[in-house]
Amino acid sequence: MRFLLIVHGETRADLRRSVFEQAAREAGELVGGELLAHQQLTVTVPDRAGPEDIDAYYVIDVESPARAVELARLLPDACLEGRYVEIRAIMRPAGEL
Repeated sequence: MRFLLIVHGETRADLRRSVFEQAAREAGELVGGELLAHQQLTVTVPDRAGPEDIDAYYVIDVESPARAVELARLLPDACLEGRYVEIRAIMRPAGEL
């Protein structure tokens, strides 16, 4: 199953996510991910005020939702005040998980 881990919170390039990245990469579960530019550079279409603070995202391919939660807990964002990690299942083209 593929999941999108959405890291919520103001941009923080200083956070080290190497424990998560190493664990997911070594298990062959990390598909990809990136840090995002500061929210001030965000453009919404149509134009709307107040986009959400999203700092980074990762795509993982794991055996179960429980494993997705386990990996998300390795991100420092999961235990810092004002930050959280949203775990969203990625649907396949036929609407399957």
